[in-house]
Amino acid sequence: MFCLSTATKQVHIIKHTDLRNIAMSFKYKQITIVLLLLLMLAPGQAHGSHSLTKGDSGQSGSQHDGAMVAGGMKRFEKADYLTQTELEVIMEINRLRSNPAEYARLYLEPLREKYLGKLLKLPGRRPVRTQEGIAALEECIRELENTSPSCTLLPCKGLTLAARDLTLDQGSTKTTGHTGNDGSSMSDRIERYGQWNGSIAENISYGFDEARYIVVALLIDDGVPSRGHRKTLLDGTFNYVGVNIGPHRRFRAMCVMEFATKYSLALPKNFPADYTLSKSSKDRQPLM
Repeated sequence: MFCLSTATKQVHIIKHTDLRNIAMSFKYKQITIVLLLLLMLAPGQAHGSHSLTKGDSGQSGSQHDGAMVAGGMKRFEKADYLTQTELEVIMEINRLRSNPAEYARLYLEPLREKYLGKLLKLPGRRPVRTQEGIAALEECIRELENTSPSCTLLPCKGLTLAARDLTLDQGSTKTTGHTGNDGSSMSDRIERYGQWNGSIAENISYGFDEARYIVVALLIDDGVPSRGHRKTLLDGTFNYVGVNIGPHRRFRAMCVMEFATKYSLALPKNFPADYTLSKSSKDRQPLM
């Protein structure tokens, strides 16, 4: 029997007033067998603590950046550094965050009839063996039914570059996780391209290269007791996100998401002045 598997890992960081003191909490899990969702993309649109940082006005990160949401569409229009699928991932997350209960009704509830024990059977596809069976799905649906909407995530070039670094680092290998083969941590990669305040987090999905498949797998979080990926997707303290999808030698594809409450782009001095992100992940070359 064929089982499609993917590894999903999550880590969350809170930034305090002294930027040198960063408390990191890594939540690693073994490779988990997750769920595929065979649905067409429809039209449409808290984890950890949050502490104020040096330079904050006293408002929470989401309140501080709320005034920028009005100009959010311009950010999407100018996000030419994202591929179409990467942009769809952000749109899918925002669809979830804008109405969690509706998202569960439209995209999760139809999966109930596809389970047979711990097997998920979808039309035209081989069965997928999960770790928890329908229990993880039902628990996710209940949580979304009681989750309030949260702010729209805006695309961020610096966070996308950070995500891209890990995709390039791991893509040609069989490695997984939040520590790069170059020894870099999530915060190292994010800080290469700018400064962050509030909170940052990283989600990684292996095995999927389609927006809804990626988001639903992380949302259900099968086999991950902490449901850390789900918590990050729903965390209202985040305002910005960077996404990169690329090939992976072991799992065929991987998707890295970087989240931040606040982020200011500050490209390194050796960053090429005429550099532009290629639309094809295969054509992208390491920067550092």
